[in-house]
Amino acid sequence: MRILIVDDEARFAAVLGKSLALAGQDTCRIAASAEAAIVELDQEPADLVLTDLRLPGSSGLDLLAMVVRRWPTTPVILMTAFADVETAKAALKRGALDYLVKPFPYADLAALVEQARARPDARRDDQGIPRLAGLVGGSPAMRKVFAELSRAAASEASVLLLGESGTGKEVAARAVHTLSPRHSEPFIEVHTAALPEGLVESELFGHERGSFTGADSRKHGLVEAADGGTLFLDEIGDMPAAAQAKLLRFLQERRFFRVGGIAPVTVDVRVVAATNRDLPALVRAGKFREDLFYRLDVMSIVLPRLADRTGDIAVLTRFFLAQQGGRTITPEAQSRLGVWNWPGNVRELANVLERAGILAGSGTIGEEHLPDRLRAHPSESVVGDPTLPHLEDGERQLVRSALAQAAGNKTRAAELLGITRRRLYSRLRALGLDDGELSSDV
Repeated sequence: MRILIVDDEARFAAVLGKSLALAGQDTCRIAASAEAAIVELDQEPADLVLTDLRLPGSSGLDLLAMVVRRWPTTPVILMTAFADVETAKAALKRGALDYLVKPFPYADLAALVEQARARPDARRDDQGIPRLAGLVGGSPAMRKVFAELSRAAASEASVLLLGESGTGKEVAARAVHTLSPRHSEPFIEVHTAALPEGLVESELFGHERGSFTGADSRKHGLVEAADGGTLFLDEIGDMPAAAQAKLLRFLQERRFFRVGGIAPVTVDVRVVAATNRDLPALVRAGKFREDLFYRLDVMSIVLPRLADRTGDIAVLTRFFLAQQGGRTITPEAQSRLGVWNWPGNVRELANVLERAGILAGSGTIGEEHLPDRLRAHPSESVVGDPTLPHLEDGERQLVRSALAQAAGNKTRAAELLGITRRRLYSRLRALGLDDGELSSDV
């Protein structure tokens, strides 16, 4: 690894760097201040920053804040005197990987360096694509998400991932797990809306033999399967009310009873939840428990729409095309991708490029390989964007064209537009189009 040591005690820093280099064959650089460290990082990124808390000029905390903001995938370890331990502990909430109290045994430092080495924090790959544990993007919006995910991963707090469908909430949940000390333990994903309401308790918490008809043996639930690791509750906004109560009790007590059981089961599980629903609105409507919402909403991270990070479209295109064997795309086709509004977000872009790759065969992807909806409007697509009323006439034309191609089939028309059928209904109402133009509910 490339390690940057930041300490104004030159002899101590030199000995530390030599020890690390000899032990792990790592490359160690030294800076005597936070300002000098920033210069070093600008010239060449580091895989780990090891900094003293007290520095001349800006402090180690100031340097931590700068690293978290500008290089969110770079872990930071603080070195501190005993008197500053409380400050160092507080720094963990700001994104530090850990801290060491001087003087410290080399074995303690080596263990933390190995922990940093094992973190699969993504850096730029061989294609030059900025990544973080599966997420892709270099825009300011995504750098902010990278920093928030890194801070969340370092803690044990519950995380609530918010954002539209297709923005990458599942990938973000895996990133929280992958970047955390639990990365070698199970990651259990639960689509809560898909759980049969009558079997929710059994699926989540398991049951004992004979607890109900058909329970021929003891069953371990999904919560128990996640022991030591991370439990990802997807689509939490659609969880049935009965399940919400049972989940709340588990989050409060960190233990549960299997269905038909009399002995409590205690597990060590980190909970990450995700939804594309407006949970506060559901709380106000009495459809989601307020106490459960606050239990889940310890750390909220919003995954931005692709339309809000258009600078990442070209980066994502390179990423998806690299997965197709490194195929190429014409500038004209790339331009079309850049001006589409992407109501289906990153998932829609991935599907468009997969389809285009199939149509292009072994050749370069051109405009002719893109869906009609991307080629129908030469300058800008506004489907699904109610904030641009001056472009509604163009949107009406696109919607009517999709309806005509789908012969009035609502589901097919929504697919052609790259939006959900619910979104299509919303836009029809907003545009004042007669629902009678749609002849089929299928």
